[in-house]
Amino acid sequence: MNNMRLHFLITSEQRAFGAMFFKDMNEDVLAFVYPTDTARTFHTFFCPPMRIIALSSDGQVLFDQIISKWRFVKLPACRYVIECGPKADYRSYVKTVLSISPDLPQSGVIDPSASMDSLLFALLAEAISDIRRIRDTHRGRIRSTIQRRKFEVWERGQIVSSAGFLLDFCDASRLSIPSSAVRLAYSILQVEEPYLDELVAASVAGIPWQQEFPNDCMRCGKPGSWRPILRPAPDVPVELTWRYQRPENAIPICHHCTETLDLLRNESMQIDLAWGLWGSRFEALWRWHRARKNHHLPNWNMVAFPLWPREFSGDTWETGSGALKDARPRPPYQVERGEEHMDSLRRALFSKAFRRRQLGETHLQKLLNFRLDIS
Repeated sequence: MNNMRLHFLITSEQRAFGAMFFKDMNEDVLAFVYPTDTARTFHTFFCPPMRIIALSSDGQVLFDQIISKWRFVKLPACRYVIECGPKADYRSYVKTVLSISPDLPQSGVIDPSASMDSLLFALLAEAISDIRRIRDTHRGRIRSTIQRRKFEVWERGQIVSSAGFLLDFCDASRLSIPSSAVRLAYSILQVEEPYLDELVAASVAGIPWQQEFPNDCMRCGKPGSWRPILRPAPDVPVELTWRYQRPENAIPICHHCTETLDLLRNESMQIDLAWGLWGSRFEALWRWHRARKNHHLPNWNMVAFPLWPREFSGDTWETGSGALKDARPRPPYQVERGEEHMDSLRRALFSKAFRRRQLGETHLQKLLNFRLDIS
C-alpha cells in the first residue's frame, strides 16, 4: 500500500480518460471528484480490470464491484468515484478523498449526460488499430486459416467487435473513414461469420488468466501449475475450445503430487478434484461439455450468457452462473460447495500418503475450509 499513488481527477478531460490505456492498476488509485450527486455511467474500455467504488458526499459506499474490461457500468447517484486495482484496499484513501475534495477546483465541469466524444474517438482509434493488425497479417485477401493460426479465439473476438464498431461508427457519423479500413472490416465479418457469437463470447470470457491466479499446489502447497481436466474431442472447432481453457476446468497441482496420485491415469480422480474445487461452476461446465458431445446443446443468447446456457447453472457466480456479469475468470473463492464436494476432495487428496511433509504443514486445511488461500 505504501507504493500506491492517489490521483484526483477534477477536470472533464481527466475524468473522460480515467484509467484508459493503463497497463494495470497495481500502483494507482484514481479519485473522480464531482460537484454534485447524480447517477453516472462509467466504462472500462481500454482499461485493465479494476475495482470501482461509488461514494456519497459523506463517504457512504453505494457501489463496490470488480469490473472486467470492455464494460459499461451504471452507478447510483454519487459524489465521488474511486478506481483501483482488484485487490487494493481503497478504504484507507476514503478519508483523504473526503477531506481534500471540497477544496479542489472544478475545472471544465460538464453534465454527466453530455457527449462522449472522447470515448468514441478512443474506441475508433482502437478499432483502426485492430484493422491495421489484420492488414499487416494478411497482406491481401483475408483467410480463415491465417486467422486461426495467428490469433487466439479471444483476440479474434475483439477484432470482430472492432470491425462491427467501425462499420456502425461509419454509418452513424459524418466522418470519412478510409475506404480500405471499411473494406477490411466487412471482410473480417464475412470470414468470421460462422462463429461470430462464439468469438464475441470468447472476447469477454476467454481472456488469459493463468498468470494472475495463485498456482500453489492444492494438495501440498508447493509451486505447481493449473492442469486442465475435461478435454475437447479432436474434431471440435477451435472456436469452441476456449471454454476448456476456463479456470473452472483446471486444478492447481504440482508435478510431485501428480505423480504421487497417479493423476494422469486416473480420470475419475481428476473429476473429483475439479468438481470438489469448483463445485457448481464445474457442474455447469460439465453439463455444457456433455450436451455439446451428445449434440444436445440448446440455442441460447451468448451475449447475455457467454459461458453456458442459463438453465445449466444458478443465478450467481457462487452457484455457477454463466451470465455476462459473471464471465470474468475468477479464482475459486466462495464457490458454493456441499458436503458431497468436500467428500470428493477428501477422497482424492487423501488417497495416497503425503511424503516428506506432515499434513499440518500443508495448505489442505485452508482448502477444506472453502478457500484456496495462499499465505
